[in-house]
Amino acid sequence: MTVYDRWRKSRPKPEEVTCSEHRKVPTSDHGVGDRWQVRYRDGGEQRKRNFTRRADADRFDATRKADESRGEWIDPRSGRTRLADYALTWMASRLHKPGTAERYAIIIKNHINPTFGNAGVGAIRPTAVQAWVKQLQVNGLAPRTIETIYTIFASIMRGAVRDELIRKTPCVDIRLPHARKTVIRLLTPDQVASLFKAMLPEYAALVLAGSGSGLRQGEAFGLARDRLDFDAGMITVNQQVVVIKSRPTLGTPKSPASVREVPMPAFLAAALAKHIAKYDPPDVLFRTGLRDNLIRRDYFNAKIWKPAIKAAGLLPDTTFHDLRHSFASTALAEGVPISEVSRWLGHESITTTVDLYGHLVPEASARARDALDKAFRTALNVP
Repeated sequence: MTVYDRWRKSRPKPEEVTCSEHRKVPTSDHGVGDRWQVRYRDGGEQRKRNFTRRADADRFDATRKADESRGEWIDPRSGRTRLADYALTWMASRLHKPGTAERYAIIIKNHINPTFGNAGVGAIRPTAVQAWVKQLQVNGLAPRTIETIYTIFASIMRGAVRDELIRKTPCVDIRLPHARKTVIRLLTPDQVASLFKAMLPEYAALVLAGSGSGLRQGEAFGLARDRLDFDAGMITVNQQVVVIKSRPTLGTPKSPASVREVPMPAFLAAALAKHIAKYDPPDVLFRTGLRDNLIRRDYFNAKIWKPAIKAAGLLPDTTFHDLRHSFASTALAEGVPISEVSRWLGHESITTTVDLYGHLVPEASARARDALDKAFRTALNVP
């Protein structure tokens, strides 16, 4: 027997006085708290749960035994763990880089905990998750930002399932706002040259690093002298500038695929050599003026990049990443295989490169038509 009556003794002594109402011997808990108690073992530990009605206790006990026999039993009390508390456990277990960990912590604090932080992980339902996603959109967040926030939340809930706090995740059939496809803005060589001339001299070579080697902004900020092979015309990319606790620092690139060697065309080599000769940096090529710090992206974009693109006559929303797009499009237009371009860009999958730049591969459609015509011309008797 696993369901017990807390108010009555199951094995009273002969001399004990019975209750006048029920003709049973009362316990010391008679009339105090819920009457019916289910006792069970979970992970080798004795557990118990009380119920007001016998039917509820029997139902819980039957469900528990059925789940246990299928290997699906999870103590409902585990689901009472606050999401904010479990998120800390989840974060501590992740193999995130410091910068990523800091960004995730901010997202959890600002966007997840305000809605779900005090809720037990077992009390969160799909409808509540969908309503939360909608509210993020109402609050004016961009679709891709919402996708990032939701991805982190869904990962936390999968962790709760894995740790057996809940049986299944509430992140089921959740609809996210449609994110527009990335707009590829390409700068012409003349526009790149104009931007190069409009930049402050100590940062001008950064423009050519983006357009000539396809470096990401953080990778360009982390470019160092010992990563440049002028004889081979190659650049080794194995570090970038990241911001941790509001301070820029050198870290590893975005992903394992981002550690790579990229070509250094002659015009970029000349610009970098001139920069080194003029400023004689001991290691990292580009730093802020007076304090000689590594460059923060927000500072650079606001104080250096924005004035330069305005002076160059470019659109106000032109970004450093547009230089990277221009590098990829130029290489593809000149017939460089897309597999090579993908490797130079540091994409983990060539699919990413094809999705972004596949339409820029020159004459691809014409080559496909010629190949198909040649294959079927004889069989179909067409000229």
